[in-house]
Amino acid sequence: MITKTSIISNALAQLGHAPVVSLINQDELVVAAEQAFDMLLPSKLAEGNWRFATKIEQLSQLVEVVPPPYKYAFQLPSGWLKVLKVYPNVYDWNIFNNDRIYTFQQGPWWMEFIFQPDVSRLPAHFVNYFVYEIAAYLCLSNAEKTDYYQAIKAEAIRQQGMALAVDCQNHPEKHEA
Repeated sequence: MITKTSIISNALAQLGHAPVVSLINQDELVVAAEQAFDMLLPSKLAEGNWRFATKIEQLSQLVEVVPPPYKYAFQLPSGWLKVLKVYPNVYDWNIFNNDRIYTFQQGPWWMEFIFQPDVSRLPAHFVNYFVYEIAAYLCLSNAEKTDYYQAIKAEAIRQQGMALAVDCQNHPEKHEA
């Protein structure tokens, strides 16, 4: 089973650190790796259009006085990281306060978005990539050789390409009926 600890342990192994089975009472590098994990995961998910981290939810219309020139406000889903699409497919909306959409269009409104799934639900292709992102983030402060970062980052880029290729297979090309 994929866990936060197993991902961090694999990232640390890329840096020559011994594997870890717990994140409690660890050395400074393990603490830094855990902080890197928490900081990097949402941003790396938001950087791509990962199908495993995509949801569609109906937005709830808010009952509030909407500032001009807008006419309607809708609540964004909790945990959203990035908007992929909104339905209706219009472009006269804006996000404010990171929790609502203001628009001129009445509902219903739906939003397709990237969210952060539970770590146990991250697919192996993303985990392989993410391990190298954590290692690359940590390696400048830990590497004994200055060229180690380039090697780790190159592998992170390679793993990202492979992960994106696998992930895009979960979103078939649209065919006209």
